Formats: sequence, C-alpha cells, structure tokens
Amino acid sequence: MREKREREGGRERDDFNFKIFRKNIFSQFGEDGIIEEVLKRLEDVSDKQCCEFGAWDGKFLSNTYNLITNHNYEAVLIEADEKKFNELNVNIPEKKIIKINKIVNFIGENTLDNILESTHFNKNFDFLSIDIDGCDYHIFESLAKYSPKLICIEFNPTMGRKIKFVQEKNNKIRQGSSARSIIDLGLKKNYLPIAITTCNIFFIHNKFKKIFTNLDKLNTSELLRDLDVNYLFYDYDFNIMSAKNSVLVNILNIYPFKIFHKFFTRFDKFIHNPIKYLSNLKYYLPKIFR
Repeated sequence: MREKREREGGRERDDFNFKIFRKNIFSQFGEDGIIEEVLKRLEDVSDKQCCEFGAWDGKFLSNTYNLITNHNYEAVLIEADEKKFNELNVNIPEKKIIKINKIVNFIGENTLDNILESTHFNKNFDFLSIDIDGCDYHIFESLAKYSPKLICIEFNPTMGRKIKFVQEKNNKIRQGSSARSIIDLGLKKNYLPIAITTCNIFFIHNKFKKIFTNLDKLNTSELLRDLDVNYLFYDYDFNIMSAKNSVLVNILNIYPFKIFHKFFTRFDKFIHNPIKYLSNLKYYLPKIFR
C-alpha cells in the first residue's frame, strides 16, 4: 500500500489518506478516483463486477460508469424511475450490463439480496454503490447474503459529525441518515470505513483489509473531522430538521423560508462548480420548486 509516513513525537505514523486520490470522471465528489485506487489494490482478488442503485440514467453522477466504460466491468444497474431507466438503456445498451427497473427495498421480494440472486454475481463481488436519498442505511442493514469487497453509501452531509440519526424505515421519507450512524452500522457488519467524500462513505470488508498494509491503524474518527458540528440540518426535500424539535425549526419550514433555503443551497453548488452545475441544470431546477 502506498503510505505516507510522517515523524510524530520521534516515531513514525502511518497516514491512510484515501481522499488524496479523489478524482471525478463521472462521479460527483471525487468518488471515481477513490474507487479506482482501492480496486487497484484489490486486483489480485477482483472479479470485475459492480452494482449501483439509484443508478439514474447510468451516467449522470455515476459511481460505476467509469468502471463499465474504462475498466471493462460487468454491472447490475437498478433504477426505479421508468423515465430514467429508459435513458439508462439508451446510455448503456450493452447486453452484458444487467439493467433492472425496480425499487430496492429492505424487506420483501425486492431486497437487494433477492434481486442479486437473480443474477450470476459472486457473493463478494467487487463494488456496490448505494444512493437512494433516504433509506440507504436500512438497505445496507438488510444486506445479508452478499458482502461486496468495497461499498460506497450515501449519507446526509448536512448532519454534523456528532449527530446520530437514522431515518424511519419508510421509502416515502427522504431524510437520509448521518455519517456517524452509518459508520457504526458498517462496523457492526464487519466493514471498516476507509474514506469519506462530501456525501459518501467508503467501506472495505474486513475479509479483504489484510490486503492493505497496516489498515488497522486507521483512526476512523478522523474521517468525520471535515464535517461541521451542527445541530440544524435538512432532508432531501429541504425540510429543516434538528436533533431536537424546536419552534425555530417549525418556523423555518414555512413555505417562503423553505423556497429561500432551496435557492441558496443550489446557488452554493453553482459557486463551487459553475460549469458542472449549469450542464446539469435540467436535473436541479425541478428540485427547487418541488
């Protein structure tokens, strides 16, 4: 493993800083670079299989399109929205890519386990991306028959590093869960968190961590240090939330304030990356007025 060693108090310290590999090819916040680097180190045990749901059109802000187009990966792409699913079929017509138009659930016949069992995928395939703006935590929790080597799962980035929050088990709710809560779940499921981007956490399964040099020395709490210490946050529908209910939260969710908040959230994205934001404006505009 490529390690950066620094002197600290007269002794060497291992520094596992995967975020230095962040790079966007199709991803949103540098996930492509992290995925490439981790899978490069796992190449001796790789099966070149990946899965993504909330896959959208297969390309927009995708965590797997780079693997499919540039690394010859097989893929299972799952998208619930029929319009986006039709776009996915146009963008990725290859028959070896399995495309499924379903809502992934945490119970019943449409659990991820059951969907994957209808494919030829290995139980410990290379990479899984979970991004559904809501019940991501519960889908991860329900995964029992499959244990991908590397998992990327979305968290709600407005929830500060001290917040433990798991949204209700309800696919109609779009709140998301906090990074700290998802990390705690990963550790219970024998997954070690190794990297974090603006809204995604990467986990490596403990079975494969021995491939990485001295990975046990990674301090997982360091992954959260870039997150704010805040107690007000919002869900994916821009409703203001708090660790504790308050009158202020109720006031901020009144319609005029909510529209104001949506506008400035999108304006902040524009300031940070105007070219990319404008190119994807057709996706963002409906969300402001929803």
